[in-house]
Amino acid sequence: MRKKALVYARVSFSFSWGAEKAQGPDPRINQGTLLPRAEVDATLQALPPGSGTEQMLRMVDVGRLNVGLAVMRREVKPQGAIEHDNLTEVYVILSGSGVLTTGRNLSNPKPIDPESKLYKELTGPSKSGVSVIDGHSERFGPGDAIVIPAGVGHWFSSLDSPVNYLVVRIDPDKILPRK
Repeated sequence: MRKKALVYARVSFSFSWGAEKAQGPDPRINQGTLLPRAEVDATLQALPPGSGTEQMLRMVDVGRLNVGLAVMRREVKPQGAIEHDNLTEVYVILSGSGVLTTGRNLSNPKPIDPESKLYKELTGPSKSGVSVIDGHSERFGPGDAIVIPAGVGHWFSSLDSPVNYLVVRIDPDKILPRK
């Protein structure tokens, strides 16, 4: 019986993959999207001094999913942890250094309010916590890139200096609004 189920699963997978391939790329998508460094720098300069904040710059429909581009600043002060249910993030560190801790166990997790700007425009369904328990810590600095899969908590557990970074958000369910 187990062998039959496995065969059916393989046939079903092959069929659905073949159907997607036959459809080809979305005909509406015929160009790339540029995010100039000058726009990133201008956005960072416009942030109030001493503030840690985030500004979504683009949310691009690339066919089967959306890809968002945001710029963020974190100040040297205690940080909280967050975990996004659906979004994978890629951080590209522009300036600053510290330690990022990742893992699947948030301390005192609480759902992000679905009516908040954070939820509606930046993260979608997510949880916040005090820290990541029993996580994996890595030092980072300018030029480093970090991939954080959906469902993995992340937390700047220590910062040596303010950190400016570009965030690429991969939104497979197209939860966040296009911008």
